[in-house]
Amino acid sequence: MDAALPFTEGVRRTGSVLAVLLACLCGPLLRPVQAGPPAELPPADRALVGNYVISPGHAVSIDRFVLDSGENALLFSDYGTGVVRRLFPASRTDWEMGPGFATWTPVELRIHLERDAQGNPADLTLRPVAGEAQTARRVYVREQALHFASADAKLSGTLYLPPGKGPHPAIILLHGSGPLTRHSFGPYPRFFASLGLAVLVYDKRGTGASTGLRVDASSGDLRTRPGQSYPDGLVNDALAALRALQARDDINPTQIGFWGSSEGGMLATQVAARDHSVAFAIDSSGFMDPLWQTLDYQVGATLRAKGYTADEIQRARDFSTLWMQVAHTGEDYDRFIAARRKAVADKEPWLLSYVSDTFASRDQMRWAWDHILAFSPLPALKQVRCPVLGVFGEQDALTNAAVASANLQRTLTEAGNPDVTVRVFANAGHSLEERPSGARMATGVFETLADWLLSRVQVP
Repeated sequence: MDAALPFTEGVRRTGSVLAVLLACLCGPLLRPVQAGPPAELPPADRALVGNYVISPGHAVSIDRFVLDSGENALLFSDYGTGVVRRLFPASRTDWEMGPGFATWTPVELRIHLERDAQGNPADLTLRPVAGEAQTARRVYVREQALHFASADAKLSGTLYLPPGKGPHPAIILLHGSGPLTRHSFGPYPRFFASLGLAVLVYDKRGTGASTGLRVDASSGDLRTRPGQSYPDGLVNDALAALRALQARDDINPTQIGFWGSSEGGMLATQVAARDHSVAFAIDSSGFMDPLWQTLDYQVGATLRAKGYTADEIQRARDFSTLWMQVAHTGEDYDRFIAARRKAVADKEPWLLSYVSDTFASRDQMRWAWDHILAFSPLPALKQVRCPVLGVFGEQDALTNAAVASANLQRTLTEAGNPDVTVRVFANAGHSLEERPSGARMATGVFETLADWLLSRVQVP
């Protein structure tokens, strides 16, 4: 469950990849803004997209990335240095990168797209302002459209296939909360493809090219789906994705696992609990305590990160406590409504965390508690048999990293799972971005993922 900064506010406050990856990997909780298919990339930008290798063990990629606003961007990811930043067009064959995600100048790197003898896009020339030029050789990762059904929905995605016939090990990526598409995963799809895994990304139900009612923790009121509780629909969609890959000849059906960020990280463990054919699960900053406790943590931590005063944070915590009390017991509903009206009258809308500003009745709040807020991922963890990796950021304002990492390790270990690895990165935020700079991923993130995965899957 996530409550991310809107993209524009996040960039204004941080000017870094932190804000954008936070908003898009975790999902804009309060005000979903991007539900329909975004416009296609211009041909020149599309020609640049791909995987590249500078030297053995040093890969980079350029990929399409859809911002919260629905605007397309090109994302440059260097898996050796951890740099993940936006590219800006300088001409039809040249792009530039600045020192932070949202800053174009001063230019730090210029990229030129070469063409082969037939005029097809080929290698890159990377020209840092300070340093030697490098050639990045294109690696031809195939992209295939993939469609599969899950209950009322037809889900649409893209399958990245590495070179070779396979059968390949595969990884399915799961979103954070909100109406996110296959282009919301930042550097990760092509990173996993660079390791030799097939990678499936898909538009969340009711988003992009996928049909169906979007039901997740940011939906607020799920009563349009009687009998369903959070996160059943999302888990079932992920299981449908698993079945779609298991049916393919070019995928090794015994080597398919899940990675997810934030809500998606929690979901990765829930899917593995329900289906023991899952080969591995990676939880990246996913909450690991009852949902209402995560929301309570977020109220204080997010406002503190934004620079609110201690008195303001306490008022928000008091309001959150009242909200949870009413939702849990049904008591003091009139007091909650009065407090909400006062927050609006006093122009303090930041008090209204999550969907507390949209509740219209006591019954709705009680329903939300029973079907959403009371959910805990911990009971299902006891059923997970596959290897599990948990990666968290010490300075995460959305997931309590200390609690999540401890609960993940303890619950799986006590249940007898022999292969549990948990790492908390110092100076890292929710998206595992380096703090306070936000100009790259925290040191060791890509290396940890690569080393852990390649010791547990067999790449042909």
